[in-house]
Amino acid sequence: MTGLLHVPSAEMNKEGDARIGVHFINKHQTPDEGISYQEKKYNTFSYYLSITPFSWIELGYTCTLLKQVHSPIYDGHGYEEKDRYFSLKLRPVREGKWHPAIAIGCNDISDSYSLFNFDNDAVEAFFGNYYVTASKHIFWKSEKIGVHIAYRHFVKDYNSKWNGIVGGISYHPSFVRNLRAIAEYTGNEFNIGADYLLWKHLLLQVSLQDGKYFSGGVCFQINPLAELI
Repeated sequence: MTGLLHVPSAEMNKEGDARIGVHFINKHQTPDEGISYQEKKYNTFSYYLSITPFSWIELGYTCTLLKQVHSPIYDGHGYEEKDRYFSLKLRPVREGKWHPAIAIGCNDISDSYSLFNFDNDAVEAFFGNYYVTASKHIFWKSEKIGVHIAYRHFVKDYNSKWNGIVGGISYHPSFVRNLRAIAEYTGNEFNIGADYLLWKHLLLQVSLQDGKYFSGGVCFQINPLAELI
């Protein structure tokens, strides 16, 4: 999904954009419960698909690899299960000259009976959260700076350290337009990172959580509508 690193934003992809990718996630960025084996957290991977069918809506589907299995002979060395969830983002207000873009969204929608599973002991909605966010871009000479602020709430108590007011700054340097540098506050730590669009279709992202824990990924991005035109 579009956003910063661990913080949502009101930015959206272009209408028709689709992404498919994989991400390495360090254990400090995952929930404090649920994604652990023998009471120890571990690094993991996610793979995902997202699409922006219209300029005001974005949909995503994510799978996160897990070591939690019910087999008594499992030794913890591989990923034999996965957590699957959907994400939704709506942008009712587009950015204007004097006002920011505004978006609302949620991640890890659990089932058809309720948006989230609020039970801390349940195996659904590890990443469940909802948010409202605003983004405004400032142009200074040839430089582009984005200012982003959001209110976010996770449904599980063990993720509460990331609740509340969060936000960050993005910077698109004029000398490398496909590069975006990011600094953000998650409610618990400060992260820095960057992403870069290579050859129009390959999006690379790296980040350091709290300035020291690496996560990173790559995705293939294409716009079938633009390709047809």
